[in-house]
Amino acid sequence: MPQVSINWLSEFTGKDRRTIKRRVGNIPQDSNGRIDSRAALEAIYCGPLTNSSGEFIPTPEAVRQLTLAKKAEIELNMEIKRGLRIPIADALDVTNRVFQSIAGTLKANRDKVLTEKHINEMLGALRDATRKIASNNCRHDLDESV
Repeated sequence: MPQVSINWLSEFTGKDRRTIKRRVGNIPQDSNGRIDSRAALEAIYCGPLTNSSGEFIPTPEAVRQLTLAKKAEIELNMEIKRGLRIPIADALDVTNRVFQSIAGTLKANRDKVLTEKHINEMLGALRDATRKIASNNCRHDLDESV
C-alpha cells in the first residue's frame, strides 16, 4: 500500500492542508509522517470514522459493525413480535396501573381497622383490578392484530 504525505494529499485532492491534517489525524503514521493512501482518501472523502476511543475505523469494519447492529435489532424485533419480550413502554404502563390500583385501594381503606374482613376486601379489590388490567391488555392486543 502506498504511503503518502499530507502535502501530497493536499495537492492531489485540491483540499486545504489543514482540512487534510484534521481528517487524517487519527490514522497511524510511519516514522516519516506518511500515511496509507487508501485510509487517508477514505477519511478525506467519507469523513473521519472513529470509534468511542477515537481510533480510525475503515469502511469494511464500519459496515461489519453496522450489519451486526442491524442483526441484533432484527432479532429484538422478532422476539417482541413472537411475544418473548415485552416492550418497556407496555411494562411501565401496566406497572403504573397496578400501582394506581394499590394506592386507590389503600386510600379507600384509610382510617379503618384492619380486620380480617377488611384485609380480604382489599385483596379482593386488588385481584379485581388485576383482572381488569389483564382483560384490558388482552383486548388491546386483539384490537392491534385486527
